[in-house]
Amino acid sequence: MDESRMVCEVITPMFMSGADVKNTELRTSEFKGMMRFWWRAIKTEQDIKKLREEEAKLFGGTNKGEGKSKVWMRIIPRKITCNNENPLPHKDGRFTLRAIIPPSEFELILTSQERSKKEFYENLFKISAILGGYGKRSRRGFGSIKVIEQKEQNIDLEFINNLLNRIEKNGYKIVNNKIINNKKGGKYPWIKEIAIGGNYEKYESLLKKIGNATHKYCDPSLGSGKPRMASPVYVSIIKENDGYKPIVTTLEGCFPSGYPQGNSNKQKFFIDEVIS
Repeated sequence: MDESRMVCEVITPMFMSGADVKNTELRTSEFKGMMRFWWRAIKTEQDIKKLREEEAKLFGGTNKGEGKSKVWMRIIPRKITCNNENPLPHKDGRFTLRAIIPPSEFELILTSQERSKKEFYENLFKISAILGGYGKRSRRGFGSIKVIEQKEQNIDLEFINNLLNRIEKNGYKIVNNKIINNKKGGKYPWIKEIAIGGNYEKYESLLKKIGNATHKYCDPSLGSGKPRMASPVYVSIIKENDGYKPIVTTLEGCFPSGYPQGNSNKQKFFIDEVIS
């Protein structure tokens, strides 16, 4: 058994709750679920059966012979502040949800069954925290967190690319100010490319811009509420000393049969507007 401890800062409002939706809750199941999600996205595997077998070895599974998870997680709240926040900042409506707000902090403890896997799980959590968010509206900038390092790191394309290649060796490269996948996966959401946008002094301004772009380029290619389809374009927010930046990860779109035809140009225009 080996343990990693990471202090995390909430940098945009996080709409996360348990059975009681009126009260916020830091749920280990959601944080661990995002580690699994981003591992699959990073892995980029053609053989889905092989992908599932590897995933079960790392995180456990419910099928016969897959066994229990090889990693355990605990969350210790440190400085938590909650407030009612608007999940649609581009609209002036009064609709709000209860949220954990910046600069709340919590400690996340990862315990790996195998000592040799400690660094792997730690790196996977760090890249998950950079590329994704947690709770409702996480694909549009909400629920973003920052792992507070003892030695502060610039979260740039080179840093992210190095993290990705520690998990999937020789899987990614930087081309024309974007991280590009060297491989092609099967029919599931794997990472195609990653881009980082410009700097904002306040996260509120950036969330509003993301919301406006979402409204402006509303299209099936960017996901849908009816029928329900998660967006293949994941927008998270990173924080550095000089402000906040959007990070946009484009995933392979796996649209179900009968799903409305999307306009790929609108998807591109949305990404361009967010990172401009």
